[in-house]
Amino acid sequence: MVITNNAGYPEALVKAVENDSYSKGEGVDRSVTGLLSPPRQAALKEIHGHEIVEDVSDRTYALYGQLVHLLLERAGEQSRNAINEERLYAEVGGWTISGQTDTLTLTEDQRSWIISDFKFVTSYKFKRSYSGELVIPEDYEQQLNMYGHLLRENGFKVDGLKIVAIYRDWSKLEAKRDKNYPQLGAETHDVPLWSEDKAKTFMEERVRLHQAAENDLPECDASERWAKPDKYALMPNAKSVRARKLFDSEIDATTWAAANNMKPGFVVNHRKGANVRCENYCPVSEWCDQLKILNAS
Repeated sequence: MVITNNAGYPEALVKAVENDSYSKGEGVDRSVTGLLSPPRQAALKEIHGHEIVEDVSDRTYALYGQLVHLLLERAGEQSRNAINEERLYAEVGGWTISGQTDTLTLTEDQRSWIISDFKFVTSYKFKRSYSGELVIPEDYEQQLNMYGHLLRENGFKVDGLKIVAIYRDWSKLEAKRDKNYPQLGAETHDVPLWSEDKAKTFMEERVRLHQAAENDLPECDASERWAKPDKYALMPNAKSVRARKLFDSEIDATTWAAANNMKPGFVVNHRKGANVRCENYCPVSEWCDQLKILNAS
């Protein structure tokens, strides 16, 4: 990968990005986080990795992983009851898979371990619904349970999974105003712990998908593309800047307008959908024929 600085960032920030010491490990086919990426994207990165050009302005997110390292380093030396930043390896479906946990902590009976993963995230990631329910992001649940599988393969017993969420945009005023907003600048959330069979099966399936992609590129589905569908905005009039309601089709919009006796002069604006990940967050999009076809349609 080639790093540029077209945005003119300070040299210290450029060096921090360039000197990222992350490694998935020697002889490793995929890391846990790599397995969670779309198989098509991962296969294209294997082919075009040396050609990828990214600007420092698009790589600053990677610094958050380094901040976790500094946080754990500042917290002190490892004790016999905790292990920080442990990289583990296991053979899955003929591939070597690695994963690095942030912190492993012994339970009180010292018979099993709890995995804690630190995340620097925006507050909306863990904002509760109107009913007060908190939903752990699916990819976080998958990631920690794959770590759990690696631990079991290395002789550890896993008792629990936790996300330590540090909110980089947290607002005390917003916390006072909205009870469903995170009430503290950092919170610990329990993550559902899967059965051994479920975690093993999930990991084997991800490996199978990635192995198959190296021989025959699959298409990324809508969820992998973070696809937003076309919408039709019903506007009270041509000068309106705010939609009355959004619909999946123009017919639905006009039918609703007629059924609700909207005044003459309303308009329906077509809002074209987007493949958000492909257009903004995929480092191999320029080599992706699927995206070219989608953009041409």
